[in-house]
Amino acid sequence: MSEFAVAVAGLRTPAVVLGDGAQTDPAPTPGPAGAEPAQAVRVWRRAQTRALQGFAATAAFPWLEPWAGPRLSALTCAVEQARGAAARSMDPLELLTAACVAALPAPIGLRDVLPGCAGTWGVDGEWLLAEAWERWQNACAEGEAPVADCVRAASATVYEAFGRRRKARDEALDSVQRLITSSADQARQHADAQLAEPFHLVRMAIPLLEVEPLTGREVDPLTLWGAGAIAAFQTGVDWSVGRVELAAPPKVADLLLRG
Repeated sequence: MSEFAVAVAGLRTPAVVLGDGAQTDPAPTPGPAGAEPAQAVRVWRRAQTRALQGFAATAAFPWLEPWAGPRLSALTCAVEQARGAAARSMDPLELLTAACVAALPAPIGLRDVLPGCAGTWGVDGEWLLAEAWERWQNACAEGEAPVADCVRAASATVYEAFGRRRKARDEALDSVQRLITSSADQARQHADAQLAEPFHLVRMAIPLLEVEPLTGREVDPLTLWGAGAIAAFQTGVDWSVGRVELAAPPKVADLLLRG
């Protein structure tokens, strides 16, 4: 497809999948306040990408502006509506807590953290706890589930390590649960403290959705946590340069800029 055709394609307002599976054009509509986060974020990111492509088209082909201007205006309004729906589907405190989890240092000396935790597991007991904790931390940063539910990622480490063996497995699962609960409580304390600190101003480029060449499937370079944090804490957008402005708690700002 020519560069011009690709540019003009960005001026299309994307089809939006509604609750019953039907599709509609021309404008995305915000979901209810309790919409499923992944779906709400997907609708917003698709519309946002189309808008960015549209602004790139008018920059590359200025003579399109009289025709494209009204379409871009309608599209950016639709993007903002979709962003509002995505933001309402997210819990800002949960986003902040996940960012605080990501900032936690890995526990050192796990036998000191949980005395006797590896007593009957064999020589790999402490390694297993460390691996489970790291998986939990990574799952929180991905944002696919609330912090409390990400303990499943840690528990999966135990099941994979033990396989069919049941001896000491319950003890291992209990120790993992206690370690994660302690770390989650620590992250929530940090999150409460963060709310008392001034928010940081962040300016960052907006990553576009990417398309896999073989399957044509859209892939978001942002994690669900990253997209949700942008939706929740965005204060402005400069479409001409593809940049958003955010006012976010320090740990959220740090994780966004790192990610």
